[in-house]
Amino acid sequence: MRIWKIAAIVVVVALLGGALAARSARGEAFRNHLETNRHCCGLSFAAALNVTIQEERGIVFPSQIGQDKWVLFEVFPRVRDGYFLDVGSADGTMESNTKALEERGWKGICIDPFPANMQGRTCTMVKEVVSSVSGETIKFHQSGLLGGIAATLGKWKDVAEQAPAVEFTTVTLAEILERNRAPSFIHFMSLDIEGAELEALKGVPFDKYRFGAMAIEHNDEEPKRTEIMKLLEERGYRRSHTYKQDDFYVPR
Repeated sequence: MRIWKIAAIVVVVALLGGALAARSARGEAFRNHLETNRHCCGLSFAAALNVTIQEERGIVFPSQIGQDKWVLFEVFPRVRDGYFLDVGSADGTMESNTKALEERGWKGICIDPFPANMQGRTCTMVKEVVSSVSGETIKFHQSGLLGGIAATLGKWKDVAEQAPAVEFTTVTLAEILERNRAPSFIHFMSLDIEGAELEALKGVPFDKYRFGAMAIEHNDEEPKRTEIMKLLEERGYRRSHTYKQDDFYVPR
């Protein structure tokens, strides 16, 4: 066999081997991506496969730990006109738990005393601080994503306390929901307010408003985490799963 033929065969074999290796690597990366979605978001295999394919095609779900994927693909996969309550919405784009919902036709309320990057968002923006009672004057440390009420700061207290404190007068979620004529059934509530989650929940009239899904930050802070679970269980909810700093709840 002529040398040039041998060389051509070597090149073809090398190209085929490279293509197979690349395909294998892509397949492994896809499987890892799929497994991550199943683990993070409490998704069934079918739901995880659906969201993974969409992400591989460039669709972005910006939530911090998959809260939006759980809502859109597992709890309410066919809902296009849902309603959300985003308490502690912080940045409207980066790590937002509700931006992807809004992009799919959902409406809702975003609550944060110092919102950022809300351009393009359509949610009703409420720049107030929520607690269990209204009318209390509190100090709120303005520390970006870690900001919160001075008296209830949790895991990141040492960091937040380095930021300036601003005075606010508290309101309850009941007031905000009534003021904005929220529907009695709210598909999803995201609650992430750096230690004040339990106090915020105490200000919700659960006999008037029901929630289809909730993602509540706990940051492993006890006894608050256990007290939150007890409060919600008494009102007809169960914890569906836990991932990192959040507990996820659905109606019992």
